[in-house]
Amino acid sequence: MVLTVVAATLVVTLAWLVSVVRRARRTVDTVVAGLHLLEVALDHRRLLVPELARAAVGAELDREAINQAVGARSWSAIVRERRVDLGTRAAAENALSAAVHHLVCAGRESGRVRWDFTSAASELDALERRIAGAVRVYNAHAAALSGLVRSPLTGPVVRTLGIGAPDLFVETATAPVRVLEVPDVPAPALAA
Repeated sequence: MVLTVVAATLVVTLAWLVSVVRRARRTVDTVVAGLHLLEVALDHRRLLVPELARAAVGAELDREAINQAVGARSWSAIVRERRVDLGTRAAAENALSAAVHHLVCAGRESGRVRWDFTSAASELDALERRIAGAVRVYNAHAAALSGLVRSPLTGPVVRTLGIGAPDLFVETATAPVRVLEVPDVPAPALAA
């Protein structure tokens, strides 16, 4: 009788361990895929900003708004290339979103824009919604993985596999603002 209870307990424990390992690996895969989805959308936005800036220059919009969008795009690219933490990357992407939104609003309010500006602005509007969705997907899966890592039951098993809690793609107030020292780079030609 005792041997049966011990054997049953051992089988249940082993099955639980296998399920935790599978769930942890599956969650890691979804976190990686979610981050890739987010990075693809952010890269696509970075490619559209020069097109919007050229159209804004052609429409003779406010140069300050154009320069902010181009500068925020450069900061976003530099932060990505240097592979800094996700909080700093989120700050750079938020700055780019705000600058693009400001430029699009300035263009729509001016009434002087042509189809090239309207086309780029419409595509950026749709892309901003996709980026917001990708951020939600990544953060949801990253939070689930963090829950597995921090749980008193699953945490030791997951940490034994070498899996740590991922950072969320959120700009945090506690994260120090880092000033990146970048050598002077010539500005790209906006008018094509």
